[in-house]
Amino acid sequence: MTDNIFPLNANILDQLLQENRVNLKTISIRELGILINDFEKKSGVKFIRMEFGIPGLSPSRIGPDEEIRILKENIKLPATYPPFDGIPRLKKAITLFVEKFLNLEVYPENCIPTVGAMQGCLISMAVAGRRRKEANTILFLDPGFPVNKLQTKFLGLESESIDFYHYRGDDLLKEIERIFSSGRIGGLIWSNPNNPTWVCLKEEELEGIGKLATKYDVICIEDISYFGMDFRYDYSISSTPPFQPTVSKYTDNYFIVMSSSKMFSYAGQRVGFTVISPKLSKKKYPTLKKYSDTEIIGHAFVHGGIYPTTAGVPQGTQHALAAILEAVCKGEYDFLKKIHWYEEKAVKVKEIFLSNGFNLVYADDLGENIADGFYFTICWKNMTGDNLLYHILLFGLTGIPLSITGSTREGLRICVSLIEDTQIDELKNRVSNLKNYLTSNI
Repeated sequence: MTDNIFPLNANILDQLLQENRVNLKTISIRELGILINDFEKKSGVKFIRMEFGIPGLSPSRIGPDEEIRILKENIKLPATYPPFDGIPRLKKAITLFVEKFLNLEVYPENCIPTVGAMQGCLISMAVAGRRRKEANTILFLDPGFPVNKLQTKFLGLESESIDFYHYRGDDLLKEIERIFSSGRIGGLIWSNPNNPTWVCLKEEELEGIGKLATKYDVICIEDISYFGMDFRYDYSISSTPPFQPTVSKYTDNYFIVMSSSKMFSYAGQRVGFTVISPKLSKKKYPTLKKYSDTEIIGHAFVHGGIYPTTAGVPQGTQHALAAILEAVCKGEYDFLKKIHWYEEKAVKVKEIFLSNGFNLVYADDLGENIADGFYFTICWKNMTGDNLLYHILLFGLTGIPLSITGSTREGLRICVSLIEDTQIDELKNRVSNLKNYLTSNI
């Protein structure tokens, strides 16, 4: 790629923005993907894609091979509806997995397969925000996955936010308690590691959050879809420390949401699972009956949530995930070693931006540097995130604006997963050209 084609024709981009009726400050990830596809076609330039959180690794053959085997050997399976709460094999495998990796004792009835972590979050927030009439608000630890807030709107719930940029450690706990004390909060949701900042909550923060959740009867919704990707620690598969920190050690008020998409590169099959606290699953809240014909949390999750949305997860896919988890727990498949590829990629990509004058928006992780992983956040001087996005598009680069993640800061989220090794030199070239353009013109 030659330098003199950049910046691309701004008139083309302006026309596409007008035709698609999108604003770069509020654009969704899917809308952005469509815009970039159109810009690629009209400009004739292949973009370096950093907007989508799509796995960049190929999946192990364990899952696909098992799915094929099951469907071939049980010809009647496709004609049979799956159990709403999951097939016994997968529920047992999830139980063993969380015991080995989170040091958490649960039971198969507490492990519910979902159509991705997305469904797990949706139903968790629905249950948390509908237990008590006065507590219909979900508190977000932001920035976060933009779709989760769209889910609260769909559910008719209120939302509130705390930004990690301003609150960590004791300050975070004080701010959470201040908001919890209002009595309006039904659930608290966050991702760990965090999408998009890669901040990772520490043990002492999770302990404090757990105690506050118990004190104020708030359900913690802990999304660990990026499990094992805080690469500063060597998580084990041998039931020995270190274990990824989890709020489940400090409260019985929790839903743990997990996904097969990033851990196992199994995104296309849309399968994840939610682990419900054994004690929470048996709690009763009369207000739930208005929405799910039951006042019991666990029953409301399955028969009030899973049943009326998808009525379960396809059985072949469940067997595939079960086979993956079984292989992992037996030590036959070391997925943690494989996903270190994202760390290696992040080191290279982050250095390209930093060496060209960009800064990390979220750079501090409670006194430590942000870990290298799936995402990081960048900014350029005092430029707004939507303006920066506009200009990186002109250089064949992509990202998403932090404004759609609930952040109070200006900048972009960069995802490293789809950047090919063969694109690293071209990335250096484009970012360098972008730096020169911004320095001279902005």
